[in-house]
Amino acid sequence: MRVLLLLTLCLPLIVLASDEVDTGPQKPAAIQLAEEYMAALTNRNYSRLSQFYDRETVLTDQMAGKTLTGRREILSFLRRIHTYTQEYYFNADHMFYKGSRVVMIGNYYYKARGDLFGYPGESVTFSLPGVTTLKLDMENRRIEEQIDLLDYHTMEDQLSSHPSLAVP
Repeated sequence: MRVLLLLTLCLPLIVLASDEVDTGPQKPAAIQLAEEYMAALTNRNYSRLSQFYDRETVLTDQMAGKTLTGRREILSFLRRIHTYTQEYYFNADHMFYKGSRVVMIGNYYYKARGDLFGYPGESVTFSLPGVTTLKLDMENRRIEEQIDLLDYHTMEDQLSSHPSLAVP
C-alpha cells in the first residue's frame, strides 16, 4: 500500500521529468533543408531535386560564368554534367545561416570520366574547394537561388600535378 501511495505521489514528477529530457541541440530548419538539398544533389536524386526547384529558381556558378534559371534548365544541366561523374559529394567544413540564407564552405569531391579531360578510359579524381550559398523558401521548402564559388584553379593544379592526367 505504501508503495502504491508513493508511486501515486511521484507519478506527476516522473511525467514532468520525462517532458524535460533534453534530446540535444536541434538543427535550425534552414540548415536541415540545406542538408536535404545537398544530399539530393550529390546523390543525383532528380525526382527529389525537382521538388526543390521551380521555374524561378536560379543556379549560378560565378567562377564558370554560368547562370541557369528554372527547374527544367537546371535539371537538364545537372543530368548532362553528372553523366561524366562517377562519384560526387560535398563535405561542408563550415555552415552558417541567417534567416533563409545558408552558406556552406567546404570541398566538392569528384571522380569523373577521364574523357572529359582528354583521357578516355581513365577515371580522374579531384576536389574543388568552394562556397555554396543557398537562398531558401522555407514555407515551400524550395531553393530560390544557389550561388557556387568554386576554385577551378585548384582542380587544374591537381590534374596537372599528375603527368598522366595533365590538362591538355
